[in-house]
Amino acid sequence: MTSLRILVIAYEFPPIIAAQSLRWFYLTEELAQLGVEVHVLCPDFSALEAFPFEFDKNVIIHRVWPGPYVGFSQYLAKKIKHPSVNMAIDAISSPSFPQKIYRLIRKLLDNIIFPDLRTEWYPFAHKRLCGLFNSYQFDALITSYEPGVDLLLGLWAQKKYRVKWIVDLGDPVLAPYTPKWRRGIDAWFEKRVIDRADHIVLTTDQIKPLLCNRHHLINLSKFVCIPQGFPHHRFSKVKTQFALPKGVLNIVFTGTFYLDFRSPINFASALRMLQTNEIMTTLIGDNFEFMSMFQGIKNIKFIGKISHFECLSVQNKADLLLNISNIQDYQIPGKFYEYLGTGKPILHIRSSAHDPCANLIEQLHAGLVVDNDPKKICLGLLLLIDLWKNFQLNSLYHPDSTAIAQSSWEERAKSFQNLLLTLS
Repeated sequence: MTSLRILVIAYEFPPIIAAQSLRWFYLTEELAQLGVEVHVLCPDFSALEAFPFEFDKNVIIHRVWPGPYVGFSQYLAKKIKHPSVNMAIDAISSPSFPQKIYRLIRKLLDNIIFPDLRTEWYPFAHKRLCGLFNSYQFDALITSYEPGVDLLLGLWAQKKYRVKWIVDLGDPVLAPYTPKWRRGIDAWFEKRVIDRADHIVLTTDQIKPLLCNRHHLINLSKFVCIPQGFPHHRFSKVKTQFALPKGVLNIVFTGTFYLDFRSPINFASALRMLQTNEIMTTLIGDNFEFMSMFQGIKNIKFIGKISHFECLSVQNKADLLLNISNIQDYQIPGKFYEYLGTGKPILHIRSSAHDPCANLIEQLHAGLVVDNDPKKICLGLLLLIDLWKNFQLNSLYHPDSTAIAQSSWEERAKSFQNLLLTLS
């Protein structure tokens, strides 16, 4: 088989820990294992905590200064002494004053610069991109989205070097959270990217009809679905600084809540109705603003952001994993596939009639699905408590292990490799 060499443009890449960053960490590792030479162009985030795993020798990383605002903020962050997140792992607190100022200014700049502040990386990445194309012959260019600066760089490189271009579209460019004043611009930008790319990789099939209807697309052959995945167990053996309590049903949630499309309010109401000591609910993530929803409820533990790999470890120690679906039918968070990979039952709260996560759980026999209604969630919890007390909780989980194995990052990388081979 002919060896492949590809270039991935990924603003979000380790040591950043975000959905697209983790997606491309795992995909680059698995593609490298398959013999693909992977070059990654990404920013240099020197102030972030070191990434805990070394990259495969076939993954060559080219780090570039992120730009004046983020770069200077990184410089200040290294100068200001602050405790590690993990030093206060049993507590969650509001952002510090410098963090609030940083976020306020960044939010302002996000609304001034197109598509957002991270476009300040463009001139510095552009210069390195020229050097890479002058030094190497790439079989394909892959740009990861978000952010939009990756797409801007991809548009330029595809036109300049006539390279085969794959866009890994984690979410539509025009999304529910797009500011109203910018929706027309984002729709135009999204259509331009779709027209110019050789292939558009989607993480769920549900996004394709949305894009086709929005842009009146006829050529559907360029769309390919390669969903998120789950990693090998070696990545979930990182030690954590806390232990889940014994003698209770441990429910764990890892991730972020959102008021407008992934709210825990009905789950909190169900716990308030239940008021039991038999459940311990551990909520891990940047969810400070939601603490008031759970005030007065027994056995709730909020833990701030911890590393992705610690999250994997905690997921594996849980009795039950909590998943609240997005209101949008076209999104499946990467965390959902991580949950599947643990082999633990999932309590899934369904927020829409066509929820793809709910359908997958029922097809794979991976847990219990309940509607996003306090009374129905409460009844579901009562059933789970009864099963747990009778040592029958795992009777809820009779997974199709063969089907679930197809969601591993190893299999996702094989799908990407097959796509790359069609271009060569």
